[in-house]
Amino acid sequence: MTGNLKYPSPSYKNKAEKIIQNLYKQTKKQTGFNYYQFNDKFTDDCPDLSALVKSQIPFDKFKLSAGTSDCLAFRDYLDQIISDLKKNRYYRSYNCPLGNTEARQTLALMENSKFKDKPIYNYQDFALTEGSTGAISQVFEFIKNKNPQAEVIIATPTYYLYKYLAGFYSLAYQEAFQIKPLKNGLTSFNALSDILAKINPKTRLITLVQPSNPSSQIYSPEQLEKLIQICQKKKILLLVDELFSELIYNQPPAPTDLIARKLNALNNIVIVKGYSKSKNLAGFRIGYLFSKNKELLKSIEKISEGRQCFAAASCFTGVIALDSFIQTIKTKLISTENLNRTFKTTKKAFSNFSPTIANLSIKKLKDTYRGYSAYNRRIKNYYSQMYDRAIRILKKDLITRTPKISAFNTFIKIRGLEKINQFDFCLNLYLCTNLVTQIGPCFAFDQKRWQTDPELGFWLRLSYSRDKEEYAQGLKLFLKFKKLYLANPNKFLKTNLTF
Repeated sequence: MTGNLKYPSPSYKNKAEKIIQNLYKQTKKQTGFNYYQFNDKFTDDCPDLSALVKSQIPFDKFKLSAGTSDCLAFRDYLDQIISDLKKNRYYRSYNCPLGNTEARQTLALMENSKFKDKPIYNYQDFALTEGSTGAISQVFEFIKNKNPQAEVIIATPTYYLYKYLAGFYSLAYQEAFQIKPLKNGLTSFNALSDILAKINPKTRLITLVQPSNPSSQIYSPEQLEKLIQICQKKKILLLVDELFSELIYNQPPAPTDLIARKLNALNNIVIVKGYSKSKNLAGFRIGYLFSKNKELLKSIEKISEGRQCFAAASCFTGVIALDSFIQTIKTKLISTENLNRTFKTTKKAFSNFSPTIANLSIKKLKDTYRGYSAYNRRIKNYYSQMYDRAIRILKKDLITRTPKISAFNTFIKIRGLEKINQFDFCLNLYLCTNLVTQIGPCFAFDQKRWQTDPELGFWLRLSYSRDKEEYAQGLKLFLKFKKLYLANPNKFLKTNLTF
């Protein structure tokens, strides 16, 4: 990413404008049309525009707000998948709608390891899904089927899918939001008080991402306890999305289901997890949900059967079993130092359900555990360093940012871009640099509010999980473009579109 930036030529702007206007007309007709959807469309799913940009720009496309990591998956997990494919395991079989039973049994053992006295879950409390996205969408469909007039409260800023699904299923929704300045130039997005204020008799689902994407926000055990108590009293289902829970830098908070169990409210929560972020296995679409709410699981079973017969994540039962074993060991070793006994008893428990674990020696399991622990520490350390480096590069252009709590996203507010059309800025950034971004309107509200609300402004998600040198160059290119754009915005393409 070297070379001098220049203003786009009139012919280049005209060609780009025609493509954008045609794309806008086509996309506007789609359900749930919003900033995120169009941003994703013109940057990733418009071959004509991609070809035009490539013909003009010497830089390869680079995402400052990528949803995935450049770090590779843990090698032993890939080897397990390859071994299962070579030996024709799992992928040739049909499964029940909730997914492969072996995988669900090992997930139940893993999630039960949090509870010291007695197991809480059985395999029937789990459903494999097409990534965490599949889990979330099935919960929304359950709510729609159960009560078409139900309302949803979505804690924001958050993953775009929550608003999209509310629109797709014609569910009324409210966005809960609260921004609070912290010390040392930091900002918190903690929506709890606004969630509580927005609950009404029609509320049947509340969504919470723990830790949040893009802000890394974590809700404390006390806050979760308060929210769960109200959900229990008002018969509301709380969806907790824990996709990034294994990427918290310091000591993670108490699991949501531990808090719910103490309150006898396990029936009021559903937890969603997946392998896309912490395991860097996004393309395999391995996700799952679990809950003690039997009505929910019965509905999920029907929804899954109607959609795809069963989740394709079942094809990766071997790696699900292996990871479940590793995570169970990790949890158990928090309260004991007896490594050998822990491995023996855990292997025995898993072997009752999983041929994958039964066929592995204690030595191999120990080596895999140590390897995975080192892998997880290594990627978190890399992400932490990348966060620090990004903040150093952008320091003079930052107004505020969210704290470094979990990898691999942070939300930053950029100086000098308060009074511009944010879509036009990001569009021209792409046209002139091949840099792709996701900003505030992708994660909450609409573009107009981000441009006019003094608490908001130009907030950019940084996904600091990329290649070290490419990312640094991308950030510097962003700053160079920003300076050029503000010097003479009339030189750039103006669509004046808002979403």
